[in-house]
Amino acid sequence: MAEISKQCRMCGSAGPHRTVTVREMYYGTRELFEYYVCADCQTLQIVDVLEGEELARHYPRKYYSYNASQGPRLLQWLTTQRDRHDLRDGARTVGALIAALPPGIRSLIGTNDASGDVVKMLGQLNVGRDARILDVGCGGGALLDRLARAGFRNLFGADPFVDADTTTPTGVPIARQFMEDVSGEFDVIMFNHSLEHVPDPVATLKAARARLAHGGICLARVPTTSSEAWDLYGKNWCLIDAPRHTLVPSRPGMERAAEAVGMRLEQTIDDSNASQFFGSEMYRTDTALTEAGGFGYLFKTFGVKRLWEWERRSVDLNRQGRGDQTGFVLRAT
Repeated sequence: MAEISKQCRMCGSAGPHRTVTVREMYYGTRELFEYYVCADCQTLQIVDVLEGEELARHYPRKYYSYNASQGPRLLQWLTTQRDRHDLRDGARTVGALIAALPPGIRSLIGTNDASGDVVKMLGQLNVGRDARILDVGCGGGALLDRLARAGFRNLFGADPFVDADTTTPTGVPIARQFMEDVSGEFDVIMFNHSLEHVPDPVATLKAARARLAHGGICLARVPTTSSEAWDLYGKNWCLIDAPRHTLVPSRPGMERAAEAVGMRLEQTIDDSNASQFFGSEMYRTDTALTEAGGFGYLFKTFGVKRLWEWERRSVDLNRQGRGDQTGFVLRAT
């Protein structure tokens, strides 16, 4: 077993740490990248962080977060019904029916991005419609428009890789900035599957803490190694997403990082779905995500029964705190 002595970017442990060689399988280039698992906190992180053009070529303009479709009007309406139900906005029969669906099926009704159950999380956290909310790494802003349609009124986005400062179709401002460059004070700062992409997550969390209002919340939604999927699939786990994910935190690792920057881990809300299984099974059998060919491939390859079993298993894992992606609720202290 190969080992490396290198400082963990989450907890600071010097190791030695076990190394893992991971292939790029989102686009299917199959390039090899070296990661290591912190011997102390079990956070997974890339050995050599990519920069410049070498990094940029792994984020082509077709990358999903910059091309997240708003979707047909009917899907937008269905999403809003579900969101208003999740926000406890009166009796919403249609929204209640959608909310009762398994997570993987729910994910088909909404924006084509990584937003998942974030609105449900905001409802559970009793975030008011007037709360000042910043979405860091917002891409094209599809989630921000989803929140606007659900009734949130003070929304802002920041993403250093958009072409220029802009606004979304509903008028939400997006600044071409890193977290460290954002000014102002916010009640909620969200990282919706963006924190795992930054080279120094602790420094980014520190910058977020400095911009939180007293008692404010940082909601960091990320994949986590504290999960059945990582234990089961290892280097073939689809949410490693080498080399774009520079660091995939464990639950203890995130707790220690939060404490280091003046926040406390209040709770975790898992929202994993069946993709943790079928995506990893694809990678294990040398099939890249972009080579699958849609739902027809999934039904033909795995069958309806197996896909349904994975959905049910995902629901159970979320309840147990063993899902492969979670929302870390960090409260400013």
